Amino acid sequence: MKRFQVALFGKEGCDKCEVLKKRLDKILQEKPYEEFEFVYCDLGTVEGLVRFCRSDVLNPQRIPSFMVFHKETDQEEADPDPLRCRREISAEEEIETFLALETDYKTTGIISPKMIKNVLDQALKRIPADV
Repeated sequence: MKRFQVALFGKEGCDKCEVLKKRLDKILQEKPYEEFEFVYCDLGTVEGLVRFCRSDVLNPQRIPSFMVFHKETDQEEADPDPLRCRREISAEEEIETFLALETDYKTTGIISPKMIKNVLDQALKRIPADV
């Protein structure tokens, strides 16, 4: 069983969604990202929309986006937990958030392979493999 799940949220007819889907599919075949399962959630379906709404923190205006989930060994396949992480917002303060990435349309609107790998690397550091 793979330890992580990457859920990509997109919709039919979205060119950026297709680009991100292909990038994730390619990257997840590389070492050390073989521990990530890929799931595409089409927001044009009830199942995709429900999964997106349960993710709670993603902005529907910033599709495509993806979130990383951690899969426990005793957990049902369809119900992984979102992977949480802490982010420093100042020298004295941190906030807890989820490990995810959304499209920023204020800039290029492109999620690059480097950005994807950065998020996946954070997941691997957060929950190291059992030795």
